[in-house]
Amino acid sequence: MKKIASSSKKTVNYVTEDYLDRKLFTFKQELKEEIVNEIDGKNEKYKDEVMTKLDDISGQLEDLQQDKTLSIHQTTQLQEQVDDHDKRIKNLEKAQQTA
Repeated sequence: MKKIASSSKKTVNYVTEDYLDRKLFTFKQELKEEIVNEIDGKNEKYKDEVMTKLDDISGQLEDLQQDKTLSIHQTTQLQEQVDDHDKRIKNLEKAQQTA
């Protein structure tokens, strides 16, 4: 702002183009900082939500993998028992036929 003294000993303030450019630049910088800070805050919240969901999904996946491993082991044991029973039944049937 340019100050000019008038003849009546009053100071008159005039707005210059340079003054407006500086004010506009300052306003733009402050607005940009506010927007960036707001976006960063929202991104942080979103990131926390995503990471929480990923932790949950990761835990569920680990549980499923353990269940699969256990199921494979149980299926193998059951198949061995069935095979053993088949052999025993065949032996019993042979023994009954020869008797």
